[in-house]
Amino acid sequence: MVLQKLLCVLVFLLICTSKAINPEAEALLRWKSTLIGSTKSLSSWSIATSTCSWFCVTCDAAGHVTELHLPNKGLHGTLHAFYSAAFQNLTVLNLNSNNLVGMIPANISLFLTLAVLDLSYNNLVGAIPYQLSHLPKIVKLDLGNNHLSNPEYANFLPMSSLKLLSLANNNLSGAFPQFIINSTNVGMRSLDLSGNTFSGPLPDSLPEMVPRLRCLNLSANGFFGS
Repeated sequence: MVLQKLLCVLVFLLICTSKAINPEAEALLRWKSTLIGSTKSLSSWSIATSTCSWFCVTCDAAGHVTELHLPNKGLHGTLHAFYSAAFQNLTVLNLNSNNLVGMIPANISLFLTLAVLDLSYNNLVGAIPYQLSHLPKIVKLDLGNNHLSNPEYANFLPMSSLKLLSLANNNLSGAFPQFIINSTNVGMRSLDLSGNTFSGPLPDSLPEMVPRLRCLNLSANGFFGS
């Protein structure tokens, strides 16, 4: 009888614990555990406290994580463990100016609510995943100042919501990316392709873009034309 009562108590505690653990918190803590060296800036990230009280985490009224702002926090590691289906409301992912390494996981494209993705000023390598063009609500995509190489441009979709794009200071080459031209019908406001080895003629349709652009930087490439 005593044993049965103990088992009931244990089951009850397990159920309560499973209900209390926020899957978004689990995902963030899992990613934190993969980071190398000091994670002092993330010391408030603990299962013992509400996710919405964590440093640099913003939540909506329902308690879901909507924004993650961690620029220049000395983070060293990869993004491979970051993705979780729990992030159904994430709109901003800002990890610029850290020491993130490795490739950009294609599954970031599954964050369908994402409006801002800023991974600039890191040490990311490899091809830019064309799946990023599948983000339906992306407004700002900043991948500048990494070591990224050419994506499969042929698989890029027009990014109809994009307003700011920076691919500056990477290892990109070849002709002016066609997907940018295909995305201009929405009125891109800022475009920075500087510091790569792009070459060839500027597209004939570029002048149609210029009046809408507030910032255009194509310097330190091999483009020609007017």
